Amino acid sequence: LKYCFRHQIIYIKYRILWKDCQQNKMTQFEVQVDQYKADGNKAVCFKLVRSTKDLTNPEIDFHPDMCHQVFGDSETIFGYKNLSIKIYFAACSLTIYLAVEYAEKINKAISGGVEADDIMAALTKDLIPPGHLTNIDQFASRVSSDNEFKPFGVLKQAYTTEDDGRHFEIYQPTMDTPGFREFHSRLQIFLIFFVDAASFIDADDDRWSFLVLYEKFKDDSGEWRHAVAGYMTAYRYYAYPDRVRPRISQFIVLPPYQRRGHGCRLLEAFYSESLADPAVLDITVEDPVDTFQRLRDFVDCRRLLFEAPELFANPVALANGFTETMATVARERLRLNKRQARRCYEILWLRCTNRSDPSAWRNYRLTVKSRLNQPFRKSGRELAKAAAALESDELQAVLGDLSRQQRIGHLAEAFDQLVSDYGQVLDRLASVAITAGARNGAVAENGAAEACPVDCR
Repeated sequence: LKYCFRHQIIYIKYRILWKDCQQNKMTQFEVQVDQYKADGNKAVCFKLVRSTKDLTNPEIDFHPDMCHQVFGDSETIFGYKNLSIKIYFAACSLTIYLAVEYAEKINKAISGGVEADDIMAALTKDLIPPGHLTNIDQFASRVSSDNEFKPFGVLKQAYTTEDDGRHFEIYQPTMDTPGFREFHSRLQIFLIFFVDAASFIDADDDRWSFLVLYEKFKDDSGEWRHAVAGYMTAYRYYAYPDRVRPRISQFIVLPPYQRRGHGCRLLEAFYSESLADPAVLDITVEDPVDTFQRLRDFVDCRRLLFEAPELFANPVALANGFTETMATVARERLRLNKRQARRCYEILWLRCTNRSDPSAWRNYRLTVKSRLNQPFRKSGRELAKAAAALESDELQAVLGDLSRQQRIGHLAEAFDQLVSDYGQVLDRLASVAITAGARNGAVAENGAAEACPVDCR
């Protein structure tokens, strides 16, 4: 018995030691493999190259906000030490240079048979189109010949920034404009890295419209050139009986140009085109992200203050509630759809509301909460339809399982968030002059800015 007991103790100790060794081995393996993992957002480096001097200028580098559509949800690239992925664009023509550089690539003995990610395949399969360069000398030569580039389409608007005197122009091309289709295939690459859930459009559908923003600058030889700064797309939907309803789909200002008011200029240029077209009924946006919604709110509120002050700058009219007259005026004068006009109304009413006045603040709060509460309300007819079509558990899922107290808490939270969002728009409105320039997109701002790498979806 002593012998058996002794060996049992030895066996238990052996198992404990073996387990510790396995854990240590696993830890060492993970540490070793982790050296071959890279954050895709840090590894990818963009440049907008105007001259060959920019190739060695790290100050103009910028990195993506996201890369999950290319490298997976973890946004991690496996298999390389000190990884650097260079995606350089000639600033005018957007000719692309692509290079993958690293200190060491993992081998199967270390990775346990797992191969390194094929970075070039991930980038070139559906993202970077054919014709990109992998030789830096060839790319430098292309940059030098970029002075031959001319913007595509028709010039729609030109402006000069007040703070630094830089010149910008907005052009309207079509897919029938020679060379624009290939140019657009390179331009839309930025969407994947800077706009969450972005996707490419069907370029063969002629109902798409485009506006492209360029900076007009002088190169070292004193010649004028045009560097790409941003662009937007809109799709013209049919509106009964004989009108169209453009829907803004993609909207992006490239990172080097953000927070300088260019998003406002680009959106105003689109509004100007829409106002000049009698076929346009109103304008919508495809699932706007928060950054674009704030930009849109600011531009639309400023326009309403100038174009319809009798309704939207009048505290008495605002306190009396949102009316069909307001919706009609917003649509006819500014091409705003009813939903956006109502949102702007709430922002401008908040602008005129004295929060220290309990009665005024309560009136505002209850009115806005009443709108926010509408999704929870269903008419008797709707409930009957739902009950007839769904099982009891499905019906409960549709109607929700919120108690009255939970619903009140939800509405309070939603209202507070909305007021916070509206406050950001009002802060920016307070920094601008509402002048006749609001009609054609002039921005008289002092330090006001929008973070605008946005696709509206």
